[in-house]
Amino acid sequence: MDDITGRWASLSINSTKQKLVNLTPEIENNNRTLVAKLFTKRRVNIEALSRTLQSMWRSVQNFKVRDLGANTVLILFKNKADPSKILAQGPWSFDNYLIGLYKPKEEELVDDTTFTKASFWIQIHDLPLWRKNRANAEAIGTTLGTLEQVDISSTGECQGRYIRVRVNIDISKPLCRGRFVNVGDLDPQWISL
Repeated sequence: MDDITGRWASLSINSTKQKLVNLTPEIENNNRTLVAKLFTKRRVNIEALSRTLQSMWRSVQNFKVRDLGANTVLILFKNKADPSKILAQGPWSFDNYLIGLYKPKEEELVDDTTFTKASFWIQIHDLPLWRKNRANAEAIGTTLGTLEQVDISSTGECQGRYIRVRVNIDISKPLCRGRFVNVGDLDPQWISL
């Protein structure tokens, strides 16, 4: 049996020996690229997507969209500041479907990228008036995902009907509707998100 296993391991479809190719150390500059995936099972018209993105991102200089298959596209920007600007202004949608945007890293295959995270502004409702502050917004926001920003007024206040936090959340999991919070000596109180 070991003899068959050994012979099987040495079996090659090609009788010629495979050659190893050394790639050049120069890396294509990917500072101006984003990979986008549309979360839908139906086939998306890439030309329509490109036209829609051009109109939504009209403040951004011209860019090109390349189809990568499976509702995934590569977006090539002319200005290297544009990808960061687009990511900061998200989330984005096309035809009521979420567009997952991802900045690829060096040495990474596009197929290996996962689109499980997205940043959203989340409203925190039902906090007692005097508990609406930056520290409490940060404490609640960090339980939802990776906290990116707390929306506060120019005077540093979080007063109003609700507090907004920008959080990068795992979109492969169900969204939560709220949290229980401790408010002094009272019973835990439910806050809505």
